[in-house]
Amino acid sequence: MSNRRAAWFASQLLPGLLILSGCSGTIGGSSGESGGSGPGNGPASSGMGGTQSGGGQTGGGGQGDDYAVPASPPNPVLVPTPRLARLSRQQWSNTVRDLLKLTDISEIDKGVSGDALVGFDDQADALYVGESLRQDLADAADKLAAKVTGDAAALARLVPTNAPTDLAGRARAFITSFGQRAFRRPLTDDEVTTHLALFNQGPTLYPGVDAFNAGVNLVLQAMLQSPHFLYRTELAPAPTGAQKVALSDYEVGAKLAFALTNTMPDDAMFAAAAAGQLHDTAGVTAQAKRLMDGPRGTVGVDNFQLQVFRLGTYDGITRDPKVFPDFTTSTPGAMRQEVLQFLDWIFLQGRGIKDFYTAPVGFVNATLAPLYELPGKFSGDALTQVDLDPSKRSGVLTQAGFLSSYITGNDPDIIHRGVFIATRLLCVTLPPPSPKATPLIELQPNMTNRERVEATTGKGTCGEACHMALFNPLGYAFENYDAIGKYRTVDHGQPVDAASVYTLDDQEKSFANGIELSKLISEAKQTHNCYVQNMMTYLHGRLLTDEDQPLVDYYARVSRAGQISLHDLQLAFVTREEFLNRLP
Repeated sequence: MSNRRAAWFASQLLPGLLILSGCSGTIGGSSGESGGSGPGNGPASSGMGGTQSGGGQTGGGGQGDDYAVPASPPNPVLVPTPRLARLSRQQWSNTVRDLLKLTDISEIDKGVSGDALVGFDDQADALYVGESLRQDLADAADKLAAKVTGDAAALARLVPTNAPTDLAGRARAFITSFGQRAFRRPLTDDEVTTHLALFNQGPTLYPGVDAFNAGVNLVLQAMLQSPHFLYRTELAPAPTGAQKVALSDYEVGAKLAFALTNTMPDDAMFAAAAAGQLHDTAGVTAQAKRLMDGPRGTVGVDNFQLQVFRLGTYDGITRDPKVFPDFTTSTPGAMRQEVLQFLDWIFLQGRGIKDFYTAPVGFVNATLAPLYELPGKFSGDALTQVDLDPSKRSGVLTQAGFLSSYITGNDPDIIHRGVFIATRLLCVTLPPPSPKATPLIELQPNMTNRERVEATTGKGTCGEACHMALFNPLGYAFENYDAIGKYRTVDHGQPVDAASVYTLDDQEKSFANGIELSKLISEAKQTHNCYVQNMMTYLHGRLLTDEDQPLVDYYARVSRAGQISLHDLQLAFVTREEFLNRLP
């Protein structure tokens, strides 16, 4: 952007932007800026969506039975919720692409900083526009506007086909149409007038450029930096004396789209909002199902699963090719894709949370097949669904990706395998590491990996209370799998010992190996509670409160009983009153 245009934007546009710049989820709130993690990185925290130290929670009407399923869900309870939610880093990228109808914005996208978050990437209270991000977004808006107006075909896709041919009429048609998609609601008359005035500054600020292109360039820059674009809002006026406020049709459409697809509403959603079809459960359900059952819905749920299972960490998996010749540079990406396709299969096939841990199904190509010792020929790229040996494989915890994670050497990482299961899948809160903690001892001749860990953190050591009770046993269970996930029965010349004991739902459970532990995990209410809590947190874009726990407890019971699929669990949350209304 030239100095002249930059100065004009600073004087004319930025004061309006700064009204909401710095806002997090609550009006008037702000927090310090952090940067760093780009799109696709999972949250930094362990134990998302709340914490618990084990045991099944009973706060859901089970009449003292932790597993009984009540006849109906608890009554809706509205809690204070964010009314301003800045688009997450990935939502911004997806929305810019879809709004401008472009297929590749990677060169511009990589210039926008990410967010370093503790929690999910859409947690409204942690998202805001600080000065560094504001500058990145301004630079991106300038480049995106130039990209569109410099390509006649790209610009034509944004202009209504029935737009008038005269400059003023064409400008109004563009501003009205594009503005509704950018702000995710119809523009007010004042907004149209303001942007028309901005459009008319085009020839002055871009001398020698076609008047329509110049005006569109300015309007695009302004709208892409507007808080009405950067934030999803819930600002519909509250009726006098109202105890709750129904979100407007356009607010519902935007909330559904971002929760389920991680991008802006599509044309069908805008049409439903314009027709007033998002004010009743039937209309909302129809639109939610449409999104969930389409390709955008799969992309949306993948963003959630990627964070729950920390699939972004797979990109950092490396191995010594001399020790593991079956591991190549293509292996980490294939591992990550296998987990996503497995989780998508569960979602699309109407299966539930239990299947995460019990389905002996894999998705492999020529890269992954050797890790599962599968005969035959497989594609070099595309993944093929296969049935795996149920005596060796049972769900995501016996897939190569998880089993290869968090390992830097040649031996499996018992401790971090266990920590992942405890914190991410069981929502166990771990104490901070002891200042007396020491590195693992050197592996001795004829010593197994487990014996090495036990000698360092087991009975009689400073790690006994934490390691032995909270996560080591979870890691022991998967000692039948080496550092790239291949099945084994011998470790350093000794038989593998994968048996142990762990407390689930406040009951001590024994198991012989990872297959048995996976089944126990699938049957534990705290597993379902943890995942339900995470899903509700993500879909609402906020931390849960005590008032939310009865609903979490109810659906944990229903899920554990096998009475709801992953698909229908998601649908249930986005069609409830808590999702579609707010407090005044």
